[in-house]
Amino acid sequence: MTQIKLFTYTHNMKNLFVFIFTSITLLLPINSFGQEESKIVEKGEFYGDLFLGANFNLKNNQMSYRFNRLHFAYKHNFSEKLYFNGMIESAKEDYALSGSYNGITNLFEFCLGYQSEKLDAKFGLIGTELNQMQEKLWRNRNIDKVFADKYGFAPTNDLGFILKYKPYKFISLDFAMTNGEGHKSIQTDSAFRYSIGSSFTKNAFYLRAYTDFIYTNDFQQTNFIGIAGYQTSRLSLAAEFNQQYNSGGVTNSEKYGLSAYFDVNITKKIQLFSRYDYIRSNKLSGQNENWNIANDGDLIIAGFEYNIRKGIDISPNYRIWLPDDGTKENSFVFLNLKIEF
Repeated sequence: MTQIKLFTYTHNMKNLFVFIFTSITLLLPINSFGQEESKIVEKGEFYGDLFLGANFNLKNNQMSYRFNRLHFAYKHNFSEKLYFNGMIESAKEDYALSGSYNGITNLFEFCLGYQSEKLDAKFGLIGTELNQMQEKLWRNRNIDKVFADKYGFAPTNDLGFILKYKPYKFISLDFAMTNGEGHKSIQTDSAFRYSIGSSFTKNAFYLRAYTDFIYTNDFQQTNFIGIAGYQTSRLSLAAEFNQQYNSGGVTNSEKYGLSAYFDVNITKKIQLFSRYDYIRSNKLSGQNENWNIANDGDLIIAGFEYNIRKGIDISPNYRIWLPDDGTKENSFVFLNLKIEF
């Protein structure tokens, strides 16, 4: 009986701490809003993007069309620093490299935000910092997701809050506490995802280290990501390493890999790009194969993008998946269309 009471007390104290910390986080920027009443400039804008594609499977000799993603969003500025951002997503998510798809339509980001020279904060349904730098350096999100998102290391948006502090122009620190299960799952327990990141950006060079963890009484799952990149208006190249411990809540299971990518603008209208992914898992005690062998392998993407006009790009590209389980490689020819508005 004493252990039950102690656990209940600890559990309640944890929830109380989370509530107090979140409340303070929200009140900090609100205190400064009152000082800016005279500067309120109410204005908003709609924006979004649409990704479409067609592909030909060279292995199965099959052709298909794909609706990949639609984002439709509205941002409203209450003042120079306080804003609301709302976004709806409709997408086809690729849950398996074999091409199994599931259609979803959901809220993607609905949050109250605060932005100043030194401090950024968001609360609500927010985009996490899991892959923000990767998507900046891999300028072809319409072609494919970045590594951590594609291979399911953590959700890219979630319920919770995030703080970003910039002590200097070239250094940024971020901390977030989120649901931990993504925006499609309702929080029913006290297992939150805590993340910490540090970014260095100076001239054309980019460096970032990121880690997050979920802790419960049964397991602790941890991610680590390291990124290095170089980007100018004409050239972008980067490499990243990703590792996850106790993947899926299974003790001692790991998945890890690296991704390297680059693009170069050879004219104002034409960009060449290429990418290589290496994804692997480890062997668990008593097993002969990697625990996630069905999704282990190498991915190669190469192609070019042609800018039809501002906001409209078309990208012919070739992809090949080399599975690690000994089955035959799977190759595709894609034609991707991106529309931004």
